[in-house]
Amino acid sequence: MFIFKIIRKIGKMLRGGAGKKEIFLGALLGVLIGFNPTASLTLFLAILITLLLNANIGFTLLGVALGKLLSLLIAPVTFHTGFFLVHKIGLEGLFTKLSNAPVTALMDLDVYAMIGSLPFALVIGVVFGKFMAATVTKIREQMVKAGEHEKVGKAVGNKFSKFLMWLAFGKQKISTADVLVKESPMLRKSGLILVAVVLVVGLLMEFLLVDKLLKKGVETSIASATGAEVNLEEAHFSLGGGKLELINLQVTDPDKPTHDMIRIGTLAANLSVSDLLRRSYVIDELKGSVLERDVPRDKPGKVYVKAEPTAEAGAAEADEQGGKSIDQYLTKAAAYKKHGEKVYDYLKKRKENAEAVAQGETPKTSKEAAVADAKKLGYLKARADLVASRPDWTIRQIEIDNVDLGEGVPVQRFSGTEVSSHPELNGLPTTLIMTPQGATEPTAKITLRFDDPAAAHEIMAKMDNVDLGDSIKAGDSLQIESALADISAEGTFSVDAIGIPFTLSVHDLKTDNQTLNKLNRIEVPGELYGSLLAARVKVDLGDQLKDAVVDAAKEQAKAEAKKAAEKEMNKALESEEAQDIKKKLKGFF
Repeated sequence: MFIFKIIRKIGKMLRGGAGKKEIFLGALLGVLIGFNPTASLTLFLAILITLLLNANIGFTLLGVALGKLLSLLIAPVTFHTGFFLVHKIGLEGLFTKLSNAPVTALMDLDVYAMIGSLPFALVIGVVFGKFMAATVTKIREQMVKAGEHEKVGKAVGNKFSKFLMWLAFGKQKISTADVLVKESPMLRKSGLILVAVVLVVGLLMEFLLVDKLLKKGVETSIASATGAEVNLEEAHFSLGGGKLELINLQVTDPDKPTHDMIRIGTLAANLSVSDLLRRSYVIDELKGSVLERDVPRDKPGKVYVKAEPTAEAGAAEADEQGGKSIDQYLTKAAAYKKHGEKVYDYLKKRKENAEAVAQGETPKTSKEAAVADAKKLGYLKARADLVASRPDWTIRQIEIDNVDLGEGVPVQRFSGTEVSSHPELNGLPTTLIMTPQGATEPTAKITLRFDDPAAAHEIMAKMDNVDLGDSIKAGDSLQIESALADISAEGTFSVDAIGIPFTLSVHDLKTDNQTLNKLNRIEVPGELYGSLLAARVKVDLGDQLKDAVVDAAKEQAKAEAKKAAEKEMNKALESEEAQDIKKKLKGFF
């Protein structure tokens, strides 16, 4: 039955009433729609134009299938072509204006594959349209000639033959000969009505399905950035009030798919509808509750970008196989290095952009960075960084309660100000603060000074009773069972240098060395210095530790001397001479 429908559909297209112009327009517009890489305003306008023009829908669908297939096959080519058109021939200013202007910002003209696919879609669409129009016209001419033949005319003139023709091709309103000489108008007679209906239905569907579309959009956008599955239980958006609410957001850790990298209970924000038309999101206040990290999932999440084996995974494997502590040190060091490289790349890019903005220049996009984004997000999704004078998004204030950072760390409250996609364009410092729930003294505070390229970023951290666990290894000469530490650090960092003095106050130390166990507290001053890619730790174990050990040794010596004196005294009291004196004294009294 399905095959019969396809045959009849093809037969209608060949014998039907679509003229040469309708076939050409349908095939051309279909290819243009198919090559469109994103569900943007551009795609919506292309569909409306197709309905408005007198394009044959059957050939349009055929063109869509061809265009979509080719767009997937040549995605790397359209990406590189788009990069060339945007950045290399003097059109970057034009695309920047279009990508930052109201309405046109919704057309995704900053997507490399969108711009790069245009020349291919036009050439292929024109060739395909002309080919289909010429081929169908040729077939129809042959059908007309065959029908004029006396024997053929008699064969198809009987009722049974007409029934078979109707069965295969459907009912024909006008003859094939008339179709060949038919002059089709450019605009569809019912085009305006169709466009109006589509607009009304589209707005109605968006109104009814806005929450589902928002949910899918949030999941897709975050997954594109992280490279792993994202789950969102509910999403609500009020277009009139500009209120956004997300419930139970789960972001899979691409390095450990069995766990969520971040899980947030609720997020609520107010958005400006006028800013949305410019694809710019300014949130005055973002509130949330219950943020957890490294949470086990019910089932492993999908990973869209294959992750390299991580240092943490190597450490876990070493533990399972009874690996030595040196292996764990190396894997942990590799993890810190990996995180440092990510921070370095981010800070470097932001600093370069800030310096360019300070000099009145437009930040430049490197080919290497664009290719890296394309490999991570996909060649059909990579975008040019064409923000002109404002960030893509800015959150003026963030407040998230009940942040769970893991065992041994008090539940925190996270707050932030002026968090932005392009902080160098925001003009204000970005602050990120972690404070224990119900307290006022922060656990950690970071101030990012992208507003001033010459200023260093600031960091402060203060954590009490941190369980060092097996973090301290002293070798075979000293066995450390447990230890707690108070950590205090405050300093600055930048792309070029780190200068963060710290104090490590170790207490409740339990070892196999009784002298060390007598120490109430060991103050270890030090400094983290160097650069992000080659950080160094300097620790001063001089007079303070020596004095602490001497004091502990003195206390231990006093205690041991006291014990020895008591022992000698007890021994003397139990001697025969002592017993005789005791009897005499007893008799005397």
